[in-house]
Amino acid sequence: MFKDYLVKNIDLNRALKSKWVTRLESDGDIPENRFVEVNASTGKVEVGALDSTRIVGANQDLPREDGDFFDCETGIVTVTAGSPIAAGQRVKCGTAGKAISFIDSTVKGVEIASFAGAGFTNQPANGGVTVVSDSADDTTQTITIIGVDNAGDYMTEEIELTGTTDANSTNTDWGTVSAVILDAACVGNVEVSATTGGDEIITLTAGELSAGIETITDGYAYNKIATVVADGASSGKLVIVHEATDGAAETNLVATLNGTTEVPLGTASYKITTVYTGGVADTINVDLDVTGTADSEDLICGRALTSGDAGDEVVVNVY
Repeated sequence: MFKDYLVKNIDLNRALKSKWVTRLESDGDIPENRFVEVNASTGKVEVGALDSTRIVGANQDLPREDGDFFDCETGIVTVTAGSPIAAGQRVKCGTAGKAISFIDSTVKGVEIASFAGAGFTNQPANGGVTVVSDSADDTTQTITIIGVDNAGDYMTEEIELTGTTDANSTNTDWGTVSAVILDAACVGNVEVSATTGGDEIITLTAGELSAGIETITDGYAYNKIATVVADGASSGKLVIVHEATDGAAETNLVATLNGTTEVPLGTASYKITTVYTGGVADTINVDLDVTGTADSEDLICGRALTSGDAGDEVVVNVY
C-alpha cells in the first residue's frame, strides 16, 4: 500500500485512504488483480465479464478458488491491464476481468493504423490462380494464397510449387488475391497469375517470402467495431485478421472500401494484428480507426491512476 510521504498529490492521497473491503465468497476461480462482479443467481462473486455493468470491486494479491472467502476491494486497487492504459483514463472491464480503455471523446475515432494498398494487379474475378517459378529447383516450397472468393467471403489455399510447371489452385472462384506467403525461400522468381488469361497478379522475387501483408503494432480496438476508410475512390477489399476478444483465436474479416466513407468491420475486435492489402491499389491509403461510437457510461469501472501496457499491473480507483 502507498505511504503518505510517498504520495504528494493531495487528491490521490485522499483517494488512497478511501478503500472499502467486503468479505465475499468466490463463485469459480478468480485470477489475482482482476475486476469481479456478483453472480445474479448465486449472490457469490465471479471474475468480471467483458463489458460488464455490474463490477463491484477487484480481487487483490492472490488467485481465488471456487468457494474461497476473500476480501473484495474497492477504492484504490491493482488490476491487470488488457490493453494499453494511460493515467487519468477511465476504464471498463475487459475479458477475464482485465482493465481496458473506456471509449469516450478522447479515444473514439483514434487511428489504429494507416497503410497503403499493395496493388496486386489482374485479380482473378471468379477464376482460378496459377503459381509457377522460373527455376526448376523450386519444387519443395508451398505458397499460401489469402484472399476473398467471388461471393465476398474470406478464402485461403495452399499450393505446392512444381518448378517451371504451372501449379493451379483447386478453388476456381477466387475474386481477390489479398496476400501470398511462401513457407521457404525460392531459388527463382515465383509468379502468381490468373489461371484464365495468364495475367500476372504478383511476383515474388528470388528469396522474397511474402507480399500484401501489413502488420499492425498495438492495434487495439478495445472490443469495439473498428472502421476503415480510403483517402480516395476505391472499392477494393481488405482482409482483416483480429482477436475478437482478448486471448481468442485469430479470425478473418473482409471489408470492402467505400471511398472516403467510413466502413465498419461488422463485428467487434479486441485487437487487430494484420491486414492483407493486395486487393487495394497502391495509390490508395487506408486508415484503420477505433469506432466513432462512445461506450455507455454504465460500463465505467473507475479511473486509472497509473499507466501501463497490456499485461502490466495498473492502479485503478474503482467507484
